[in-house]
Amino acid sequence: MPTKYGRSLSHEDLRGAQDSEKEFLLEYDSDMEEEIVHVHSSSASGEVHVDGKISSVKIQIKEVTDTMRDNVQKVMERGERMEDLQAASDRLNMVGNEFRDAAKRAQRRAWMQNIKSRIIVIAITLTIILCIIVLDVVVLYLVLR
Repeated sequence: MPTKYGRSLSHEDLRGAQDSEKEFLLEYDSDMEEEIVHVHSSSASGEVHVDGKISSVKIQIKEVTDTMRDNVQKVMERGERMEDLQAASDRLNMVGNEFRDAAKRAQRRAWMQNIKSRIIVIAITLTIILCIIVLDVVVLYLVLR
């Protein structure tokens, strides 16, 4: 296909070009005479058929590039959501660790309070028993005297 500079694009040119260059070459490679050929139908059916194929190929390329852009955008959005999920997961892990530590402290505190209650009940019971024994001994001593 001839360009503005009188040079036609070979298959080697297209193979060696990057994707953005290919798109640029396909969109902007025609000169005014070619535009006239595309716009005005020719009397020869072969030229119209070739122009129709070129147009359909350009439309397909445009659709594919649009689809690829959409896919790249979706992948980028998915990456952002994955980062958000990772951050939320990290926060949840930290909160879980803090909760576990707080639960252990509360359990120890409850255990200590339970032990203190038992010690107090045992101490009161022993004190009452000792008082009864001492009173019995004193009363027995006074009676025997």
